[in-house]
Amino acid sequence: MLKGENILCLSTQDWNDLLTRKQRFMKILAASGNRVLYVQQQMHWLGWLADLKNQFSRIYRCFTPPRQLEKNLWVLTLPLVIPGFQMYPLINRLNNRLLLPYLKHHLARLGMKSPILWSYTPHCGDFAGKLGEKLFIYECVDEFEGARGLINKKAVRELETQVLQKADFAGMTSQFLLERKKDRAKKIYLIPNGSEVEHFAKACDPATPTPLDLQGIKKPVLGFVGRVTYWIDADLLLYLAKERPDWSIVLVGPADRKLEKKLKPQANIHLLGQKPYSELPGYLKGFDLCLNPYIQGEISLGASPLKLYEYLAGGKPILSTPQPEAEKFAPLVKVASTYQEFLVSARKILEEGENPEYPEKRKALSRMNSWEARLGEITQLIEAELKAREEKK
Repeated sequence: MLKGENILCLSTQDWNDLLTRKQRFMKILAASGNRVLYVQQQMHWLGWLADLKNQFSRIYRCFTPPRQLEKNLWVLTLPLVIPGFQMYPLINRLNNRLLLPYLKHHLARLGMKSPILWSYTPHCGDFAGKLGEKLFIYECVDEFEGARGLINKKAVRELETQVLQKADFAGMTSQFLLERKKDRAKKIYLIPNGSEVEHFAKACDPATPTPLDLQGIKKPVLGFVGRVTYWIDADLLLYLAKERPDWSIVLVGPADRKLEKKLKPQANIHLLGQKPYSELPGYLKGFDLCLNPYIQGEISLGASPLKLYEYLAGGKPILSTPQPEAEKFAPLVKVASTYQEFLVSARKILEEGENPEYPEKRKALSRMNSWEARLGEITQLIEAELKAREEKK
């Protein structure tokens, strides 16, 4: 594991957002003796106005020093930027030109010299070589070309190509992403997602309480943990709920207003909202079947869903729409191609049960996919790169 390094992490998430790979890696690295500056997602003015209720404080947080969360770990909020930076590379260059001195200032303020630039954003190529970094790595966790919003696919590809060509190496969370980007990168590696295994294994512990808002919901419960947004197949969930009104579908996580409006009228669909990370094993414990209902498309093909690894750690039955990262876990993860097949598979699991060996096999598999193991793979690559540079001197 790395020690004694300065790390500048450019994230696509705020620190207090759903806990994912980005926060987990940086937390472990800080605890291991590295100094970490975690830079929260880049937000443009229109996005800020659209989510003013939740993001109002962002307008002044950029004028405050990095917030120290714990030893060796700071979080920095960027100033709001010009909209359209993922539509027009020229706007992105202008934004980066404005953000560069801001980043330099706060690195100097913390005394972080020669950092490792560790990026999750596909539009940071202009920073390469300008922050005094000793190494530049890019981790790609989604197919950004398939995202929605103020995005132009061609522009995003151009911006990400710049990052791939400048990064010392790139890590991809799925084989699909690796195949799509390998011809544009200097060096590229497959490093899938993982989970906090011991935390989600609490779903199997009799001492873990089932949350009160789940206790009152009629069984069987088909559950989902994660962001309820455009890549989730809401029509599939409605189909299941209408075909089987005796089933309860429970969604745990923040929901987009559009999907919330679409799903909420269905009486046996329950949107419980975002819950504290500490309580998630209790929700898994209360699920009779865990769902991974992605809409088919580039996002689904490229994703390595965290929820799959968390469900595996909990030992629960899992049913997914077709997705390469789900199919590789078959038969421990059941995959159904059509709505009818999904319904039939869910009924069979709920009413007839499954192979009694599967829960333990899922837990055993999850132990091979811990965050510590995943981070160990990356830090070995980093150490090899740094050693090679020292030898060239």
